[in-house]
Amino acid sequence: MDDDDHTTSDREHDKTPDEKRDKEQHTLTVDAMERANISIGDLWEHYFSMGGGVDEYEVTAYLHGLIELPAHERDCISQAVNELYDDLCRQQGAPYSSGHLRRGDA
Repeated sequence: MDDDDHTTSDREHDKTPDEKRDKEQHTLTVDAMERANISIGDLWEHYFSMGGGVDEYEVTAYLHGLIELPAHERDCISQAVNELYDDLCRQQGAPYSSGHLRRGDA
């Protein structure tokens, strides 16, 4: 039986736990980017400044599900998304009556 004879659910069922975890990481990373409206360009710039080792073209291809990346590069992308997400969420927080966004702001 060749790949064309497998349904999508068959292919998902045949994946190893590591492949399923990698796919979930990809899906949740893209979801977080969409929720925070993070552009690929902004992500790549932050990722690269953190020491990311692949170019913007490869990050774009990964985010579109066209290529796989090594775990350390995926984790660096996830870290960059998380940092950008946190920054954006803090900026959009509800202010206190003093005008401060969160405890500890001067």
